[in-house]
Amino acid sequence: MGKISIDLNKLDSVINRAFDVVVEAQGEAFQNALTSDIWEWPRETLRQNGDLVGSPRNILDSEELYNSLVISRTASAAEYTWEADYAAIVHDGATTKNGTELPARPWTKVGLEECDAAGIMQQQLNKLL
Repeated sequence: MGKISIDLNKLDSVINRAFDVVVEAQGEAFQNALTSDIWEWPRETLRQNGDLVGSPRNILDSEELYNSLVISRTASAAEYTWEADYAAIVHDGATTKNGTELPARPWTKVGLEECDAAGIMQQQLNKLL
């Protein structure tokens, strides 16, 4: 019976390259959810850029939220954090002191639904191996 030799360094490299593609694709899916005109809002709003927007709308406004994405990656995990001060309020919703309801716009849920991370990983591994 013949010997099988596996180069573990090469295998690790291929897995890391495939995972890099997945991390990027997932980040793009999250950001695309922010820019999509899918978010319901109960009133018209005058944005900082002067646009009057109704519903459905995107959640860009000043683009601070969009530009605040930080991706931290280890060998086996990736963490996506939006560092804008108001990110949690936009994502989870809130009620202001005067009782105004700010609806949740969970862009991470939409991004997860729109990105087939496992499928992308499989495609990359098939391509690279």
